[in-house]
Amino acid sequence: MAARVKKYSTGLELVLCSCERELLCVLTEDEELVFSFVFALQDRASELLAPALQQMFALSGRKIADLCRIGCVRGPGSFTGIRLVLATAQALRRTTKARLAALDYMQALATSLAMNEHLLYGRKIWITTHARRDLVHLAGFVSYGPVIPAVCTEPVHLIAPEAAVAKIAADCDTADKPVLVAGSALHRHAALFAAAEEKSGRRLALRTLTAPTIDALRLLGRHGDYFPEDVEPLYIRPCDAIDNLPELSRRMGQDADHAVQELDRLLHAQVCDITRSE
Repeated sequence: MAARVKKYSTGLELVLCSCERELLCVLTEDEELVFSFVFALQDRASELLAPALQQMFALSGRKIADLCRIGCVRGPGSFTGIRLVLATAQALRRTTKARLAALDYMQALATSLAMNEHLLYGRKIWITTHARRDLVHLAGFVSYGPVIPAVCTEPVHLIAPEAAVAKIAADCDTADKPVLVAGSALHRHAALFAAAEEKSGRRLALRTLTAPTIDALRLLGRHGDYFPEDVEPLYIRPCDAIDNLPELSRRMGQDADHAVQELDRLLHAQVCDITRSE
C-alpha cells in the first residue's frame, strides 16, 4: 500500500541563526524535531556550518535535496554571522526546491522568553542586544501566549543604553504587570539595567536570556512566510569597516581622505545604477 501523504505537510524544514555568539541550526519534518545543534563558537561559524549541516543530514538519515523550507534569521546582529546564514540559505535554495523565509532575531528572543515562562496574552517584553560600543538594539513585543510567536509593538531602535532604559521605564508606567527585559545588552550594561530594575519598584524584571531557544526557532520557522526568493539581511547598526576606513587606509599606506571620498563615489554610483534600473 502506498504511503499516505499528509495534505498540509510542511516537509523538511531547516532554520539557521548566527546573529550573536552562537550558531544554531534546527531541522524539522512536518513540524517534528529531527535534529538540532548549537555551537557557542560564532567566530568559527564559517568553517563549522557546512560540515555540521552535512553531518546533521547524514546522522538523521535525511537528504539535503529534500529540503522544502529554510527559515533564515536575518538580524539584527553580527554582519559576519548574518551573511553566513543568508549565503548558505541562498546556495541551498539554488540546489534544492526549498523556499526561504525571513525570521527576526529580536522576535526569536522575545518568543523564547514567552515560551520559557509560559506568558499569557498581553505581557510586555523588551529585547535589547549589544550593537556596538555605547549602542544597543531595542525592540518591544507583546506575548500572545507560549504557542504563538511574540508580536512586535515597536520596531528595532539603535540607541544608547541610557535611552533604552528610559524607553523601557516609560513603558513600565502603563503596564499592569512587570515588564520583562532580556538580551545581551543586559550583560554589557549590567549596572545600568540593575539600577533601573531597582528603581522601578518591581514594575521591571530583568531576565538572563541571551540566545533564542530551539523551540522558539521551531515556532518561528513554522509560522514563517516562505517564498522562492533570497532573504535580505536586516542590518541596523552601521558597518564598523566604514567607520574604521581612515585608520585602515593609513595602515595600508594610503591616503585616508582619498579612501573615504572613493567610498562615497562608489556608493553614489551604485545608488544611481539602482535608480536607473528601476
